[in-house]
Amino acid sequence: MWPTPLLKLKIGDDVWGKLEYYNPFSRSIKDRTAYYLFKQALVNNSRQIVEATSGNLGVALASLSAIYGVKFTMFIPITAPRVYKVLVKLLGGDVIEGGNSTNDLIPLVKKFAEISNSLHLNQFSNPLNVIAHYQTTAREIDEQLNSVGKTPARIIATMGTGGHLAGISKYFKGKYGDEIEIIGVQPSKDSRIPGIKRQDNGNDLLKEVKVDRVIDVSFEESIQGVINVARNSGILIGLSSGATFAAYDKVKDSKTTVLIFPDDLFKYVDIIEETLKDNSE
Repeated sequence: MWPTPLLKLKIGDDVWGKLEYYNPFSRSIKDRTAYYLFKQALVNNSRQIVEATSGNLGVALASLSAIYGVKFTMFIPITAPRVYKVLVKLLGGDVIEGGNSTNDLIPLVKKFAEISNSLHLNQFSNPLNVIAHYQTTAREIDEQLNSVGKTPARIIATMGTGGHLAGISKYFKGKYGDEIEIIGVQPSKDSRIPGIKRQDNGNDLLKEVKVDRVIDVSFEESIQGVINVARNSGILIGLSSGATFAAYDKVKDSKTTVLIFPDDLFKYVDIIEETLKDNSE
């Protein structure tokens, strides 16, 4: 399943997209975290697992649970795209909806885990979330660019749990120091972008690594990013990927830049359809 492709984009002078929708289970970067967390569950001989997620991690965990005969319960916000709930149920997982964000659900998940004797994987604080991306995502980017005689000058990635940004920062800052700029992307105030969230209340996984700056992106800018990449590079990226491109659009120059594209567009077609309809009226 790894490495996923690193594609030279027809955008900017030297911009590369890490296409994480080539992961097999959820078609997203969350497969990496799910794989590491699920391995821990198997080592612990856990037969029931539970997690709060905005979607992609839940699909990946449901897939792995189906393969290994583990019972999986997903807690997901009411506001999350419906497709995730359908897919987890299809894979045999249980789905519990509540709250407007994963933050609202974590106390419920902890209580549920205690009552049901389930293992709470806790992607938001589990160091395996960072290790997964340190050992796989970051190393792949480094090796892929080195194979064409390059090193990145800048890497841009969105922030949800912070796992992939933390793992990437830890790897590249450790190997190259401040020669490489690490940029995080979060929704602007009053914007909601599926899969990512503002970091106003701190982040357990990011507090131990260096992020050079954080760029706010609106929902509308995220959508425009999806459209721009589709029409310039011919690939269909998801909304958080569109946010990554929108952040790059605010800093673009000639530096070798890697954009992390966490997933593709197919789970968000309804949202894009509405946007294109509104723009044509």
